[in-house]
Amino acid sequence: MVIFSTCRDCGGLLHVTDDDTVHPNCDPKPTKAERLAQEWLGAVEAGDPIREGELQAAIDKLDSRPPRMLAAALRYADWGWPVFPLKTGSKTPATPHGFKDATTDPDRITTWWTRHPGNNIGIPTGHAFDVIDIDVPQGPLSYSALLERENPHTGIGPIPDVHGQVATSSGGLHLYIPATGAGNRAALLPGIDIRGVGGYVVAPPSTLGPPGRAWSWISHPSPVLTAGVTCGR
Repeated sequence: MVIFSTCRDCGGLLHVTDDDTVHPNCDPKPTKAERLAQEWLGAVEAGDPIREGELQAAIDKLDSRPPRMLAAALRYADWGWPVFPLKTGSKTPATPHGFKDATTDPDRITTWWTRHPGNNIGIPTGHAFDVIDIDVPQGPLSYSALLERENPHTGIGPIPDVHGQVATSSGGLHLYIPATGAGNRAALLPGIDIRGVGGYVVAPPSTLGPPGRAWSWISHPSPVLTAGVTCGR
C-alpha cells in the first residue's frame, strides 16, 4: 500500500512519506494558522508583549471559529464529489432521501448550508471513491495485521493504494481509495468495513455531538480522486 496526497505547492500527485506535504523541490505554502504561529513566535523572541498579545488573540479567534461547512461542501462539489447535508453534530441525513439527494450543483448546496450553516457534510461512496472504514477498538489491530501481509519490496498487499486519509470523530480512520463499483462490505475483518455503492461517509470538517469531536484530513485527497489523475502504479 502506498499513500498519496496532493502537493500543497504545485497541486500535483504526492507520494506521502512521514509528514511530507510538498514535493522535495516545491515550497510549502503556510496556512493562516501557521503564519500567525510563526509571527507570534517572532514577537515572543523579540520581547514585544503588545504584538504577542495581538497575535495570540488572533490565534484564539481562529481556533474558536465554527467549521466552514459551506466552503468545504462547495470545494468537494468542485472536485466532482456530490454532497448532501447531515443534521448538525450528527451522522443523520437532513434531507428526505439522504445520500440519494447528493449533488454537485453549487446553487442547491449554497441553499442547503445557507439555511442551516452548521449542518454536517455527507458524501456518497462508490461514486468518486470507496472508503475503508477502520473503527476502534478492533479496527487498528486488523489494519496492522493487513499491513504485515504486504510485500516489503513492492508494497503490494491486501490494502490498495490510499489517496486520502481522514481521522474520524471516534478516533478511527477512513482510507479513501478509487471507486471499485462494488457495494458496501461489512465486517471484512473485525473493526473494518468498506463503504462503496449504496453507502456514505461523514466528511471533514463535520463534528459529532456537543463536545465537537471532528472529522479531519490527515492527508488530503490526491489528484487521482479530485481531478481524475492516474498514479502510474
